[in-house]
Amino acid sequence: MKWSAGVLLVCCLAAFEAEAGCTAAATASPASFGSISSSLVYSAAQNTSSTNSGLTCTPGGISLLGTAYFKAKITSAQTGMLGPTGDVIAYNISAGSNGTHPITRGTAFDFASNGLLGTQAPSSIPLYFTTVTNNVAAGVYTETLNVQWDWYYCTGLGIGNVCLGSDSGVAKISHLTVSVTVANDCTITAANISLGSAPVVSAFTPVSQTVSVACTKGSAYTVGFSDGLHPVSTGGRRQMISGSNYLAYDIFKSAGTTRWGSVGTARRASSTAEVNPGNGLGHIPSSGSQIFNYNAKIYTDQTTPPAGTYTDSVVLDVGF
Repeated sequence: MKWSAGVLLVCCLAAFEAEAGCTAAATASPASFGSISSSLVYSAAQNTSSTNSGLTCTPGGISLLGTAYFKAKITSAQTGMLGPTGDVIAYNISAGSNGTHPITRGTAFDFASNGLLGTQAPSSIPLYFTTVTNNVAAGVYTETLNVQWDWYYCTGLGIGNVCLGSDSGVAKISHLTVSVTVANDCTITAANISLGSAPVVSAFTPVSQTVSVACTKGSAYTVGFSDGLHPVSTGGRRQMISGSNYLAYDIFKSAGTTRWGSVGTARRASSTAEVNPGNGLGHIPSSGSQIFNYNAKIYTDQTTPPAGTYTDSVVLDVGF
């Protein structure tokens, strides 16, 4: 008697498969430059990024095949971040930090062919933004970008790099908001005041000087001089000191006799500047400064104090 047994032969093709998939969120992670002074917006490029520009994928899949792509086309109805007065802050967009791999608006950019994704489908794709310097008014500036995503890649490979599955998306839109808050700022130029020397108070002559102020474009502001370190409690006079002795003096608006102070109407409004009166012109060196004239003098109705070097310190401030 012969016994026989059947042998089942099974041959399987070895394959690697990793299920994955991508989605384009309607709202991407926003990119904010934060609050920046108008002088910095004018003088230096600012940087920020969006950690996720809309496309999110389940880790896995192979993105290095020649047929794989992850493309983003960025468009907008604006040309940059729009502010409350109509000023626009332009900026550059890039796929790499420090401005590498620049992206042109309206032109699809492939993150895969530019070597930015590694070997697998990305869990997220960042974008980087760098402002173009500009002289602008204060306020909140925003722009909403439309990021159109198109992608295709294999989710699994068989022997000979045969694609066993794929994931794709066509014309999927994510909206990404870019914003910055521009804060009022000023650059102040003011020289020290020297009233010279004289044997008696009646021999001192007034000194005329100027204060130069360059403030944020369109800003209305006031400028004030503090009362110094040793003001008279009554009468409002400023005083210089030498040892235990005092010498009364004051600072007056323009070429007149109205005291320039730090509170209320004692301050000077930007509209009263002798040069470029009105709201601030911004930080343009050649034409942005507003000039305020003043005169300083020793009061002649006081008793001449002992000889010495008399000093005081006053603070010049700008308020919005």
